[in-house]
Amino acid sequence: MRKIYFIAISAMFLLSACNRHDFQIGTACHREIEDEVFKPNYESFTCIEKQLTIVDTTYRFDAVIDEIDTQMRLRGYQDTKERPNLIVFYALFPTEVNLSVLQRSFRGLGKENMSEELKRIKLRKGTLLLQFVENDSNRPIWMGYAAGIAEEKTNDIDEKSLRSATRQIFDNYKIFAKNYLTNQPVTAMVLAPSK
Repeated sequence: MRKIYFIAISAMFLLSACNRHDFQIGTACHREIEDEVFKPNYESFTCIEKQLTIVDTTYRFDAVIDEIDTQMRLRGYQDTKERPNLIVFYALFPTEVNLSVLQRSFRGLGKENMSEELKRIKLRKGTLLLQFVENDSNRPIWMGYAAGIAEEKTNDIDEKSLRSATRQIFDNYKIFAKNYLTNQPVTAMVLAPSK
């Protein structure tokens, strides 16, 4: 009987070690997307950092860029620098951030009973912010953030935390590339570089 308890406790300990970090995750869509009037017609993207020559060695942005690239390709998007449909911006704030968000409340049924209020929320140290902008209209369509990436005692932000935070933000990004979920074939991709 003790052996069973020992195995169960060991398994719970191992599973808890594999759990994701405790990041504060939040997302926001453009109003038309939330209202389901929006019909995405996107096939390509680019990450804005790929077009800049500025190199910041303080943080490992290559981890964020690689994860954005992987997550977008998994959703059927093609990475291109020539007139992409979506431009993905990212920013990393090592200190606490105050973010303004539009909060909707519903009273009763229907949208006629909806009210909107601009609120400011305080995000923990180490906030990664991703914003998706439609290239043709220059309007934001989606935003996501992960707060609390920095270590509490040292305020360090490591590569593993950046990758995990980026993945968790993308868990809430539900806009797939045009024709991705239909019967049309999607080109294959290599997720892991060959060594």
